[in-house]
Amino acid sequence: MNRFISPFIVLGLLLSLPRPGEAQAPAGLGAPCQPGEYGHSGFLLVCSDAGIFRYALHEDVPPTPEGGYVARPTWYPTLASIFRATNAPACPLSGRVTFTSPVIRPDDLIVTVPQGMVVGDHVTPIDHGYIGVKGLGKPRAARTEDDYVRITAPADAEVLEVSSLGSPTSMRVVLAHGCDTYSVYMVINRLSGALAHLQDDVQRGERPQTRGLRILAGEEFGMQRDNPLDFSVHDGAAWLSGFLSPFAYTSSDSWKPYTVDPWPYFTPDLGAFYESKMQRLAAPRWGVIDQDVARTAAGNWFLDGTVGYSGRTVDAVRHATTPLMGGPIEGRNSFAWSHLSFLRHWVQPGRFVMSIGWWRDERGDPAQFLIDAAPGQLDPSQLTPESGVVVYRLRTWFSSPGLNNESPAPIGYDLVPGPAVLGLVAVQVNADETLTIEALPGVQDPASFKGFTTSKRTYRR
Repeated sequence: MNRFISPFIVLGLLLSLPRPGEAQAPAGLGAPCQPGEYGHSGFLLVCSDAGIFRYALHEDVPPTPEGGYVARPTWYPTLASIFRATNAPACPLSGRVTFTSPVIRPDDLIVTVPQGMVVGDHVTPIDHGYIGVKGLGKPRAARTEDDYVRITAPADAEVLEVSSLGSPTSMRVVLAHGCDTYSVYMVINRLSGALAHLQDDVQRGERPQTRGLRILAGEEFGMQRDNPLDFSVHDGAAWLSGFLSPFAYTSSDSWKPYTVDPWPYFTPDLGAFYESKMQRLAAPRWGVIDQDVARTAAGNWFLDGTVGYSGRTVDAVRHATTPLMGGPIEGRNSFAWSHLSFLRHWVQPGRFVMSIGWWRDERGDPAQFLIDAAPGQLDPSQLTPESGVVVYRLRTWFSSPGLNNESPAPIGYDLVPGPAVLGLVAVQVNADETLTIEALPGVQDPASFKGFTTSKRTYRR
């Protein structure tokens, strides 16, 4: 599709009133609105009967059509309204950005962890990969300044954000490349080159104003040594149809349904090289994050009575009179306390993992387990309401061959189940499209489960 738009059409759009039913640029809680209008300000907003914006709840959006959304629903925030570039490069007549420069030079790269991993409070599949750098092949104590490698812009861009992730060696940069296409870098160890002048500001906890600042393809903006580089690309023309309830992500990580495989955006030689360094051998090698399968247990779930990815309760959102922020939730150990996912392993998709935000502690104690299915037992993507209750054994797992220092495991590694069963989970898919589970930490024999108790929980998409 050709995305070129005349400046006169753009001006007309800017001067026109928002169309009811169409998610628009950020609007404030309590701001005036038109009936049927949606807005976005961290959380999805909907126009109330009083003609002002309030926070939206699941019942404020249309039911998901059969087969899910194959394109962005009109009520979902546009990617442009999420990232809000003001000085991005012009979109080529082709309507597509081409990344002509490496993010990490081929000689400095070892192996890349695909998107879709779950770990810690990343309970649902992670929407970025992890590019391994050569310094990770050495013990940390043996690394020197010479082990830092350059991070460079893959294409001309506007710098939308430079911020700290809470550690002196962990920063985030967001670039807008035009064509409603963005690249995101996290856990950057050091700002350098075009962004070196912002290092001290970010280290002081400031978030410097960068909108309008431009960076060129191939220009250095950071350096990496002590951990893989988090990397993702998001395109406003794309849409992941495997999220059966995209509303769940309007309260946090709203860019998630626009996440794409980055390698086709690079020149063919660069894209092919980067893809060859992926741990995952199955297609797509970049991995899969949208794993919801209708009428089954597979995919992402959120505790009944909470609002999607945010982890906040429905009541807290319904009665909010001041702006809500993402991140930590009072009284909870993790924002992901309410998350649950039954997913295919990111490197070995023939094996299923259960990732849960509340294992033993209702305040949140995220954990991940390999599902040890008994012979003939249905996997989560096969469980339907007709399957009844299924009880899975849960184990930890190891990669084989194992890790080398802090380096990612090698390409195509195998999974080795841990020696002991660490607990069970009873699962039932319900006809009303909810999921009932009961977590049984420490229990080893599935035959000991005699039916759900008052400890059962209900989850929704």
